[in-house]
Amino acid sequence: DYVHEGIGLDRLDEPERVRTLRVESPFDFAAQALLAVPRDVPDPANPRYEAATHAAIRRIVQATGGGTFVLFTAYGALNRAVEALAPDLERAGLKVLRQGETNRQLLLERFVGDPRSVLFATDSFWEGVDVRGDALRCVVITRLPFRVPTEPIEEARVEEIQRRGGNPFMEHALPQAVIKLKQGFGRLIRSRTDRGAVVLLDSRVVTKFYGKVFLESLPPARRLVAPAEAVLGEIDRFFAAPASGTGCAG
Repeated sequence: DYVHEGIGLDRLDEPERVRTLRVESPFDFAAQALLAVPRDVPDPANPRYEAATHAAIRRIVQATGGGTFVLFTAYGALNRAVEALAPDLERAGLKVLRQGETNRQLLLERFVGDPRSVLFATDSFWEGVDVRGDALRCVVITRLPFRVPTEPIEEARVEEIQRRGGNPFMEHALPQAVIKLKQGFGRLIRSRTDRGAVVLLDSRVVTKFYGKVFLESLPPARRLVAPAEAVLGEIDRFFAAPASGTGCAG
């Protein structure tokens, strides 16, 4: 519906002229991927949120031994995380890469070339990046990717929805964020033999009324929604299991 409205197909006099087909993924997400959500991470508006996410990121990448994308929605949060975590991670033998220190292609080459790399990135790494195999085995998404409508065309769309009495959040901001989250999740499983985990560090996906929309839009990976300590323990076990398995039952 969101796509149809965006390109005007909802205005056709004969709606039956539009035919749609949903083609399922060829990947076995239930066997290949784990989606983990620590439900007790503070809300992003809480002053304790960043410290909690930094602690979780540190634990996750220690479990994965690298091969991890850590995705942010803003450069400021990205840079603060790198400053807080890089010394500890580098002492543990991990290679810390940060978007902005060189061009995207070179960053990807460095990431793929070192299995103990952790790439801290933002917008352009949520989509259009294809890293297959063991080089990328975990994606950490720090918060739901809601956009602030600062561009004139975005502001105009919001104003148009308001003008006709619609709800800009439900009709525009939420669908955009859902699509972006699906793109971020999609960085992980790129072939039939890939295996890994996506960890979403934004508890709003289980505490807010709109969280269900995000979860229902994601591929059918095995899911774990639990307190942070239980999630981190499962991540430890998942990456300690041999690649021929698919993690622990749950």
